[in-house]
Amino acid sequence: MKTALILCTLATAAFAGSPVLKPVTPEALLKLQQTSPMTGLQQPAQGEVAASRPAEQSIIKESMILHDGTNWTLVPKGAVVFIPSPLKSRADAKPVGTLLSWADFLVKNRGWITTTDISFDQAAGNEPMPAERAAFWTTQDKIVVATHQSGPISVRVPDTSRKIAKQ
Repeated sequence: MKTALILCTLATAAFAGSPVLKPVTPEALLKLQQTSPMTGLQQPAQGEVAASRPAEQSIIKESMILHDGTNWTLVPKGAVVFIPSPLKSRADAKPVGTLLSWADFLVKNRGWITTTDISFDQAAGNEPMPAERAAFWTTQDKIVVATHQSGPISVRVPDTSRKIAKQ
């Protein structure tokens, strides 16, 4: 029984030839292109700009640059909530080296950068951040970056926390 099944399987595979593919002719290609739904989309007029942005707007101008001498990354302005005096040269300088994503840059520079997780309400300024947290930053010898869901986020810092962070 098994032998018959094996022989049938082998015979079927032996007699089955490779499928014959017809080459696509230019006429057939033109017909396919004409029936494509993408061809019905409206094309922008000549000389019309699809999208524009103000010339003075720039992601670099709206971000703070952190660098370690060989790599750099961008974080939103207001995301860096504390910078100790010895590390001020590593923040807001010209980009040097290779641009890295925030996650990669943080992994490479955990020795001098730390994060503090905050809620969206704290970032918006609707809920105050604990004063003891801001006081703890002054004891750190690392740059403190506010994060929400592992990504840097701008923070509206209340005046009391801002005074402590500037010390």
